[in-house]
Amino acid sequence: MHNSKSGTALTALLLLSAAALVAAEAPYQRPAGIADLSEPLIVAGYRALFTCSAHFFAGRPLEDIKKIELVDTAGLEFPDPVIDEERRIVFAADTNRNVRLAAYRDTMGCTLLPPQLTEADIPGLPYIEYAPAPDHSDVRFPEGDLVQLGTSGVSENYPQLATVLDKAFDGQSFGGNTVTVGVIIIKNGRLIAERYRRGFGVHSGYRTWSTAKSLSAALLGIAARKGIVDFDGPALVPEWQHDGDPRREITYKHLLWMSSGLYGGGNNTNAIYFGGQDVISAATTTRLEVEPGTRWKYSNNDTLLYLRALRSQLDDDLAYLRFPYDELFHRIGMYHTRMETDYLGNFIGSSQVYTTARDLARFGVLLANDGVWNDRRILPEGWVNFSRSPAPTRPVEKGMRGYGAQFWLLDQLPGVPAGTFTSAGNKGQFVTVLPDHDIVIVRTGVDPMPARFKQDQLVAAVIELL
Repeated sequence: MHNSKSGTALTALLLLSAAALVAAEAPYQRPAGIADLSEPLIVAGYRALFTCSAHFFAGRPLEDIKKIELVDTAGLEFPDPVIDEERRIVFAADTNRNVRLAAYRDTMGCTLLPPQLTEADIPGLPYIEYAPAPDHSDVRFPEGDLVQLGTSGVSENYPQLATVLDKAFDGQSFGGNTVTVGVIIIKNGRLIAERYRRGFGVHSGYRTWSTAKSLSAALLGIAARKGIVDFDGPALVPEWQHDGDPRREITYKHLLWMSSGLYGGGNNTNAIYFGGQDVISAATTTRLEVEPGTRWKYSNNDTLLYLRALRSQLDDDLAYLRFPYDELFHRIGMYHTRMETDYLGNFIGSSQVYTTARDLARFGVLLANDGVWNDRRILPEGWVNFSRSPAPTRPVEKGMRGYGAQFWLLDQLPGVPAGTFTSAGNKGQFVTVLPDHDIVIVRTGVDPMPARFKQDQLVAAVIELL
């Protein structure tokens, strides 16, 4: 077992002893998945999950994880997470001696167990297998990883981009106290600039946070192209399919537009993310507050609900678990991406995707090519245009970000070209597409609260130089 520092074997033993005592009789559940982020049980889950993904998937040491992923919890004096290298489990305790467990599997990423489960339940977690990533080191990006850039990380044809990379990493130019992990700039399908923070690189990643919503929307688009779902039809969430349930009027488009009308905590689904609650008990049990399609309200649950409907329509749990990889990720070379699930096998596709900047850049290239990859259509014709069109419930407003279908619209902000749209995730995860200029700009970060990276200013700086 690897401990956070020498001399902590006793701490590890205490954690493991406590782990045998925390199993609860009833499932952990909170209405709509809402939970206080400062709740000790939630903080411990946060620390277990982030340590698990950063260590086992990204290969980073605990001391660095404490400075990056766990920095927002550094002042709480929680015990250091304990990493079990052999079993690939992370244990993290809270101040009440409750212990949270996160388990890593190669093809699944990390799964946070709810408090009522113990390590004895790990073998029963949902699991799939697929082929390992091929060696594409000698294949030109975006199909592979061959990139030819100068020592400053920019193409010799665009030396002026070095200054904008410097600004992206200085922690001030595009937002005070921000911490950039990676920046990639692509023009006409070719990678022309790339740089990473020390300790990160081409194959080391981070959580996408809400950039996952844009990836999940693409999965729903693929399902529509294959005839599995009907965008204009009702979202067939099985828990709603009984006579008299007004939620049967909610369509897939309502969910994509964040216009379901359902009660929820907005971006607060901490009970799912860090408490270990399952998606179904949190997202499908909420009541209707207003008529569907009449109110815009950002909601993690809206994303989780259309993925729940997709699972129901596929009616094959293994096909569902393989769907992101077979239909999107592996088809465009995103082999270093994991879409993580709850303990019942539901994708937490509103936030919990772990990936690299290059894989996000591949997704951006797909979007810039209108959903076509190497002459093969992946996304439905017209889907990209639909995604970047303003949601009916959120009118365009000068000087403000707009919202489309699981993408944000930046083109009303100063210096940003018309039609520019982007994914956006907490701590600064962006895949931004400038369709009229055939430019993709990816920025990933680990911005500590409350710092906020200003992607629109990065876009404006790039377009000015190019």
